[in-house]
Amino acid sequence: MRKLRMGSVPYINAAPLTRWLETDEATPFVEVVYAPPSVLARQLEARELDVALVSSVELARREDVRPVADLCIGSRDSVLSVRLFCTTPLRQVRTVALDTSSLTSVALTQVLLVRAYGIEAEYRHAAPDLDAMLGQADAALLIGDLGMTAAHPAVREVVDLGSAWRAYTGLPFVWAVWLANAETPDQPLADLLRRAYQWGKARIDAIVDAESQRTGIPHELCARYLKQVMVYAIDETLQAGLERFLREYAALHGRFPSPTP
Repeated sequence: MRKLRMGSVPYINAAPLTRWLETDEATPFVEVVYAPPSVLARQLEARELDVALVSSVELARREDVRPVADLCIGSRDSVLSVRLFCTTPLRQVRTVALDTSSLTSVALTQVLLVRAYGIEAEYRHAAPDLDAMLGQADAALLIGDLGMTAAHPAVREVVDLGSAWRAYTGLPFVWAVWLANAETPDQPLADLLRRAYQWGKARIDAIVDAESQRTGIPHELCARYLKQVMVYAIDETLQAGLERFLREYAALHGRFPSPTP
């Protein structure tokens, strides 16, 4: 049997789901490819990957994918790593630079600005460079490790999109899910992904140590993020949050974002 090609985001939030997949025990069965969410979506659709930890909005954009193993990257309130950096008070924002790495967070930004805050903004896609982004827009969306650590002297307000979603809906949010192409076999895929999660869960302290050292993110922040903020097992409330998000975006646009900005 050939190896399964798995795609994952390179951020620290995926580490508890993926580190076992890099061990000698797993590598006979899987090969892991790391890329930003928008790239993973294209690779999955092109069949360059069998499964990917990919933006949750892909569930609506594509009909030929399915969730695997009831696992996700989720948060119940503040997420810390998906933030809108504003040089004006939020309600005065009129132009927004959107991180080209992102799909779901781009969609969520649009949902929240229009439906939660009543803001009609102009959107511009940009590489994740806060200084350059704020040079062309009132606000900038950043995700991942950079979204958690970025700062800029011109920023007057920072909006955590997880907290904003919770305030708007009372629900948690699902940022990414394991999605497989229709022809990808369920087994051994689902068992491998669940085993990887259980391995990571049991070794979370070691993962925090390793990710802090790898990224330079302070150990205390890594520990809070991976042990208190991140949620990986989908339950009824996370499922409800995901379904609400997909309805909100469809109501706003009547369509879903392309993986190519």
